[in-house]
Amino acid sequence: MRQLIPVSQTTPEQLDKLREGVEANLIVNAQRAHPEVKEWKCRQLLPWTDLVIVSAGQAGNLTDFWGCTALVASTALVYVPNTRLQDTQFVGIYGVQIRDANPCVVKIIFQTGAGASTKANWNVEMMYGSREPHLVTPEYIYYGGSEVVLVTLIPDAVGKAVGADGVSDHVLLEGLICMPAGEVISY
Repeated sequence: MRQLIPVSQTTPEQLDKLREGVEANLIVNAQRAHPEVKEWKCRQLLPWTDLVIVSAGQAGNLTDFWGCTALVASTALVYVPNTRLQDTQFVGIYGVQIRDANPCVVKIIFQTGAGASTKANWNVEMMYGSREPHLVTPEYIYYGGSEVVLVTLIPDAVGKAVGADGVSDHVLLEGLICMPAGEVISY
């Protein structure tokens, strides 16, 4: 996998090209898997709606936000809990943002169900040294229809309690989800 790149080292055109490339690849993969579907649409990936993140009080569409509960020092926290995609859902994750003044997540591990296979292991510490809270990669992480998504966060050796909003770190997984037209509203 290529290195994560701070967004400040890219141009708006490069970011557009990255997103459009992920979208095009997701649509091609979806069409191959389901040629009977006439039209596919992609939209921004959502934490509760798409990945069933329930870490920091999320419990439905009214609390569809990115965030995790208290992070215990050097202890893995399951962020996306073995969420099985529908047969007609295809996901591409190509970046991460951590929008906290004092974040503690240092690694993000992307796996298939129950940790059967590791797709990527992102060390995000460079984000803190560069003071850039937004990283992207041209080699996106792909989850196909019916695949199980498991994402684990690893905090630093100190850990972190939750803030006033009940969230420790706001870890935004930047990506797209592709589904048949009519099942998704494209942005």
